[in-house]
Amino acid sequence: MQLKKIIEFIVFSNVWIALGAIGIALSTYFYTESEVDLLVIMLVFFSTLFGYSLQNISQREIHNHRSNQILWSQSNNKLIKGIVFVSFLISVFLSFYIMNIYLIILSIPSFGLVFFYRNAFSNKIQIRNIPFFKILIISFCWSWTCCAVPQLVSNSIFNWNITFITFIYVFAITIPFDIRDMAIDKKKIYTIPQFTGAGVAFIISQLSILCLFFFALFHSNHLLCFFMIMTNLVLIPSLKIKSEFYYLFVLDGLLVIFPIFVS
Repeated sequence: MQLKKIIEFIVFSNVWIALGAIGIALSTYFYTESEVDLLVIMLVFFSTLFGYSLQNISQREIHNHRSNQILWSQSNNKLIKGIVFVSFLISVFLSFYIMNIYLIILSIPSFGLVFFYRNAFSNKIQIRNIPFFKILIISFCWSWTCCAVPQLVSNSIFNWNITFITFIYVFAITIPFDIRDMAIDKKKIYTIPQFTGAGVAFIISQLSILCLFFFALFHSNHLLCFFMIMTNLVLIPSLKIKSEFYYLFVLDGLLVIFPIFVS
């Protein structure tokens, strides 16, 4: 029982997804053969923790496929607010400490997308409600935070390959979440599965990973090829499995182990 509570805390408090962000950041360093900057790793972790925890502050309707997560968030609302406050302060401090003013300015749009993702802009528009925009926001923010920032901080030559890989990969593994949430989103959010249907959306997800497989094969990155095959196999149960831990622990866990397969 105690172990279950620990796992719930790690997953539902967004620590797990923040570790996934570290995984992508480490993958960026490994892929570009750059020295790992621990301060940047900390920035990636706390900015991701802030972004995801911020979305959990607002009260949400309880749904069958996300009841445990939402109930946990509601029961630990003060804790989540504390995580948001602390992670925001640490993120701001680290940003001004390790980033120059130009990079901070370039990062403002990403912060704005995170802040207004669920919070209404001008009391009317939630950015995530713009048709098909939700998945693009998520993919862009992950690519910027975990790939672009680590490279730009070190002033090394910018590698578009790992940024492209991350954008497409996050895009692909986000689609199953949208398939799961079709019944929830149909009232206000227009996603790819709602436009194409669950089956076609799943194929798009699989084809996206397949494209990354051939991209890795073209660059003779055989470990990454294996990881893409493994990802497609892990994605297959998403058409039937609705368990929260499958999505929040297993699928998001792919990001955590990503660095093992990048060279």
